[in-house]
Amino acid sequence: MDYTPMISAILWPLLFFAMLAAVFALVRPRFLGAIGEAAVSWKLRRYCVEVADDLILPDGRGGLTQVDHLALTPGGLFFVETKNYGGLILGQTRDRTWTQCIGRRRHKLQNPLRQNWGHIKAVEALATGVPVSGLVVFTSRARFPKGLPAGVILLSDLRRVFARESGADVPQTYRQGWESVVAQSRSDRAARKAHLSGIRQRKGGRA
Repeated sequence: MDYTPMISAILWPLLFFAMLAAVFALVRPRFLGAIGEAAVSWKLRRYCVEVADDLILPDGRGGLTQVDHLALTPGGLFFVETKNYGGLILGQTRDRTWTQCIGRRRHKLQNPLRQNWGHIKAVEALATGVPVSGLVVFTSRARFPKGLPAGVILLSDLRRVFARESGADVPQTYRQGWESVVAQSRSDRAARKAHLSGIRQRKGGRA
């Protein structure tokens, strides 16, 4: 008896689902990141005068840096780095890397507060004289058993940070600074490719 058709009928569905699982594993981080950024952007637009998302800006050192969200507020320019990570997050303000723990798995990630320092310098160079602040926002999927480091909040606390300035006037110089930054931002494919290339080169240099 030829079992080939029976074996094929079993193997092809298994192969199909294995391919689906592999594709999902590849796109899941990007998908989760997009969901987190959309949620943060929606809340920022409720409390801030202007909001721009996913900006690629000159970093002041001949390269490019990417900012998740830039907001214009009565207190100045505010940029927000969004992290939609799950599990336990362990790290302090000055640590080079943090650790994400999911069950027994541990994953090292770059300290996002260090990323924000670079963003501050880039935006300050484009909006001279305008106060620039940064914040890292984690979604509710993350837990910080040792407490939130300074400069890090959860998405549920975003209103507390920005709502107090709602309705206040924005100085004209702040608005001009905002317009200057947005005008010099890029979102084209060439800029994204150059930004990613810069990241790979920096990682290679550290190695």
